[in-house]
Amino acid sequence: MRIVLGLVVAALAACSSSSPSSSRVIAEDEARALLIDRNWLDRMPETERDRLHVYRFVPNMGGGVFQDRTLYKGTFELFSFGVKADSIHFVLHETKTEVKSRFRIERVDGPKPFDLKLTIDADPRGPKVYYGMRSETDRDGMLLEQRLRASQPAAQPR
Repeated sequence: MRIVLGLVVAALAACSSSSPSSSRVIAEDEARALLIDRNWLDRMPETERDRLHVYRFVPNMGGGVFQDRTLYKGTFELFSFGVKADSIHFVLHETKTEVKSRFRIERVDGPKPFDLKLTIDADPRGPKVYYGMRSETDRDGMLLEQRLRASQPAAQPR
């Protein structure tokens, strides 16, 4: 649920969808740290029905999750992973598939509100480019839930 809330908050926080303008590759050690406990979205949805793909790598919960979804509906897949140097080793339990892929994280200036770009060269699910926010530090999801409630428009009577 926290992943969904984080995704919805990120979507609601977006004011525009500009193209990334600058990019600087982050060193392997910092990239490994930035990969963890962060929502990585392939795009910022503009409507509640826009399809998007989301990764979240959460080792303290035993692995990660990949979502193919809209804001309110979708599918998910749990996986295990390991990170060594500039590679992610994915273990996809449903299909009993293992994939090793190089990855890199770059600093970017957009699309808003993103300032990080994750590229997974041989992504076992979805597209290979995702975006995240360096400022995402809400480990337990409580701040995201508060932001979500505060940013939702009031319901209109019928």
